[in-house]
Amino acid sequence: MNIKTLAAGLLTGLLLATGMPAASADSSVEPVGQRTFLYLDKREIQLTEDVKAVDMKDGTLFLMDAAGNRKMAMKNIDDAREFVAFYVRELRVAGEPARFWEIFATVGAHDKNCGYWLISEENGQWRFVLMAEDLIAVGYKPLEWHLLSSNIENGQYILQSAIEYLPDNAQFACERQILTDWQAELVWSEKTRSFLLRQLPLG
Repeated sequence: MNIKTLAAGLLTGLLLATGMPAASADSSVEPVGQRTFLYLDKREIQLTEDVKAVDMKDGTLFLMDAAGNRKMAMKNIDDAREFVAFYVRELRVAGEPARFWEIFATVGAHDKNCGYWLISEENGQWRFVLMAEDLIAVGYKPLEWHLLSSNIENGQYILQSAIEYLPDNAQFACERQILTDWQAELVWSEKTRSFLLRQLPLG
């Protein structure tokens, strides 16, 4: 990731963070079904009738339309070319005509996060809504070792980061523990028709 990319992500993230409404935000974000996993022998998935995800086996994922046109390309931020997995899930916002896909990239046996994208499509127009770089302004550190996930908790859509560590006196990798070190709420603002992020306290 170069400095320009980081700077652009930081600026976008700052706008997202400072524009965050109160916790009673306009609309909730909900996942549609389970995450789709692409790795090794599973490289191509039909997400909907007209959208397909294709893992290019070089650390890059494409979203394609029904005609096979490449609409969006996601390359992992670690520049890894092997052992990269992608997780894709559609998101829904009540009353919103646009469609959204959330994509995570991981690398290695312990699923180190190496990419995050939130993509929208409306009337044939595709765009990036959020990327890993955009999370910097709300406390996430995309180039460090993290497990990154998202879940619904108490009606909120939460992005959560965790690290692995060995407790004192531990000797084996199987004794490692997982510690949450960052979390943020993702909400939809009906006023601006955009996603907003708010860093949440831990504990």
